[in-house]
Amino acid sequence: MSTLAVVAAVSALLAVAVAVLAWRSRAQTPAAVPLAVGLFGSGLWAGAVAVMGAGAPPAVQDAMVFVEFAGVGTTVACFRLFFDAATGRPSRRTRTALLLVEPVLLLAVIAADPWMHWFHQTVVYVGDPPMRDSTHGPMFWLHSLYSYVVIASSFRDVLRLRSVSSGIVRRQATTMLVGVGIPVLANAVSITSPASVLPVDITPPAFVVSGIVFAYAVLAQDLLRLVPVARSLVVDTMSDCLFVVDATGRVVDLNAAGRNLLGELGTPGGEPVREAVGRPVEQLLPTVAQAMGAGEVTTVLCLGDGRSFDVRSRWIRDHRGQVLGRVVVVRDVTAVLDQQRALEQANEQLRSHVQTIEKLRADLAEEAVRDPLTGLRNRRRFVDDLTARLAESAAAGRPLSLVLLDVDHFKVINDTYGHAVGDDVLVAVARALGQHARPEDLVRYGGEEFVVLLPHLDAAAARVRAEDLRAACAHVRVAAADLRITISAGVATSPDHGTSPDELLLAADRALYEAKGGGRDRVALAE
Repeated sequence: MSTLAVVAAVSALLAVAVAVLAWRSRAQTPAAVPLAVGLFGSGLWAGAVAVMGAGAPPAVQDAMVFVEFAGVGTTVACFRLFFDAATGRPSRRTRTALLLVEPVLLLAVIAADPWMHWFHQTVVYVGDPPMRDSTHGPMFWLHSLYSYVVIASSFRDVLRLRSVSSGIVRRQATTMLVGVGIPVLANAVSITSPASVLPVDITPPAFVVSGIVFAYAVLAQDLLRLVPVARSLVVDTMSDCLFVVDATGRVVDLNAAGRNLLGELGTPGGEPVREAVGRPVEQLLPTVAQAMGAGEVTTVLCLGDGRSFDVRSRWIRDHRGQVLGRVVVVRDVTAVLDQQRALEQANEQLRSHVQTIEKLRADLAEEAVRDPLTGLRNRRRFVDDLTARLAESAAAGRPLSLVLLDVDHFKVINDTYGHAVGDDVLVAVARALGQHARPEDLVRYGGEEFVVLLPHLDAAAARVRAEDLRAACAHVRVAAADLRITISAGVATSPDHGTSPDELLLAADRALYEAKGGGRDRVALAE
């Protein structure tokens, strides 16, 4: 057995071993199946070369030609499918079927070659043991051209992946280029070199290196676990409309959502845009172009049909900072803005309800401290107010006077005219006090007694003020009974007559009784 046969046999075994390794990963990634089948095809290719190089009988070598090119066709088709999966490009059934057409036609041509001589024009056996020697026919060169075109397209996609990737994905792309490039380059040299220069096919030894490279990629670089996703797939699955505009304002790329937006909005003339690439963005989407402005911008575009779009434009620069164009992202935010407006309206209604509730609560709280008959503050709230006013006056070093007023002979009025007339009397007195009190004065009612707080007035001034209030109440008339009422009042001042609510009220009460004892309808000052 020749050295070439041994090397080819080792290549075949290594290719099949890596194929088995790849096949075990088929559940993890779709790239495993075409890689496994492609490596198996490479094993058939190298195995057939090994059998022919071992000096097999001519009939066996003729049969191995069929096996060899079955492996070649399988390798080319499956490596194309593997590169599609590895670079994130989906391989549709139609594409897969088309890639399998050439291997089937290739085997049909080889099967008919003994009669047609389209693939190998001449075939002779030389040496001992006899070795097959052939000259290539037109179909061989056509098959080679097709194979190299397919492989070149695969290399192009992997080079693109490598140029936009980094880290392990970039290293994986480099490994794929090396793993396939070595045997392809060796095969190209073998089929183009004359026998006098290169008497043996160096493709099988190249497959040994290729098998080692792919084994390293699968085992050390997680080639079948970390399969990259193509940028185009990511961009096309975005729900946002994306446009890439060059420096002259022409669209150079757009995703599926962008094409849908063009179909919806159309051109100003109403015709939908079919060929957007290369057209000025002002022609395709004039409203969006106007919103974009001349630089980077973030704005909301409102259309006449009620829809709203968030428009964001950003510069695209090269590594030297020069502007290459802009990327424009357009997002339909109609529903978001509608929800935001509805939320704002709901919040406004909620704030209005809260204000109403607060007002009702305040009204209820105020009603709880006011007398329902006269509308004046009752005794409970008055004590709180008096305590606060005393503290303020003491802190400021200023006096605070208190006038305690009582309707003369009120029990007689109730007994003679009834409680309804008595209530009218109290209401009339409360109204008179409220009309003649100063804005800073505080009027309180409890029973038939009224209390008026007089901030900043000393005893003498408070007595004068109390006389005014008494005189105002003297003019009160109750129409239902044609009554003329009189008022008695007692005046006390803090700090002269007390510094606490109880002390001040007690002093004023004593002065009131003094006024009543002195004949009523008068004002008395606390001692």
